[in-house]
Amino acid sequence: MNLAIQITLFRIVLAPFFVYCFMKGVAGSIMLLWISLMIATVSEISDALDGILARRLNLVTDMGKVLDPLADSLSRMSAFLAFCGAGLVPVWMILVFFYRDSFVSTLRTLAASQNLILGARNSGKIKAIVQAVCIFGVILSCMANAYSLNLGVSYTHLIDGFMLSAVLITAYSLWDYIWGNRQILSRIL
Repeated sequence: MNLAIQITLFRIVLAPFFVYCFMKGVAGSIMLLWISLMIATVSEISDALDGILARRLNLVTDMGKVLDPLADSLSRMSAFLAFCGAGLVPVWMILVFFYRDSFVSTLRTLAASQNLILGARNSGKIKAIVQAVCIFGVILSCMANAYSLNLGVSYTHLIDGFMLSAVLITAYSLWDYIWGNRQILSRIL
């Protein structure tokens, strides 16, 4: 197990700790909100770091290619589920993330079973960035609320704005993935 895979696995392990810290933090522990912010930061940095290390140190493996998107989904979905569990966002928003990730994973698996590769899309990278910004935005909005900061807009409106942006780009990313790979998909479906 190389260093890049170890970093990816570490990101998977961090996900439930984020959920615990965020849920307890929103319930009244500002310290745990800070810890959830640190966990989210480490998760996002490690997401970039594992790929950079794998390419630069020639550590790219089939296992890493499978684990990295899994770690992405688990870490971000855990954050979004924590937001939903805390009553900050409606479940339909989480379903958009879940359906997109599930659908793309299934299409990749179907393609791979026929020795075809579905190409990554730039919209997927943009989705990842927007989702990460959303996660930080929601955490920081909750922290602003915990500190009773007057931001000129309610923290719930901030959270709604961050989440809606992530939902829209995620839905677009699914459409772009299907449309951009339509010729390959027509051969496997």
